[in-house]
Amino acid sequence: MKLFIGNLSYETTEGELLDMLADFQPILDLHRPIDRETGRPRGFAFVTLENREKGEAAVIQLNGAAIGGRKLHVNVAEDRRAGGAAPRPPRRREMDDGEEGEGGEIVRVQKKPDDRPVDKQGNRVRYKGI
Repeated sequence: MKLFIGNLSYETTEGELLDMLADFQPILDLHRPIDRETGRPRGFAFVTLENREKGEAAVIQLNGAAIGGRKLHVNVAEDRRAGGAAPRPPRRREMDDGEEGEGGEIVRVQKKPDDRPVDKQGNRVRYKGI
């Protein structure tokens, strides 16, 4: 059974989590995600316990318990939702009229005219920022 443990302090170590979960052994997996930008642990963890009875007991006993000066939120982990946010519209790229798109459909996109100024050699010049 997989549990979600939330509201963890950043200073809480995996050792402290394992000590807190000692009554519910064996623990199959402990995952504490690391923040990409700061490099420190995020405020939650996922713990996989071997059997459901111990998982349910852990939820009852540890939900609301304090560790590192913070009250924990412990519950059964939910599966990830498929797709996440609302689906984005398909990306379109400029193609010649009548070219086949990614999904097999015919995509007709009119290319914008290139109205950039031309230098003395005949090359298009990039617009300079203001």
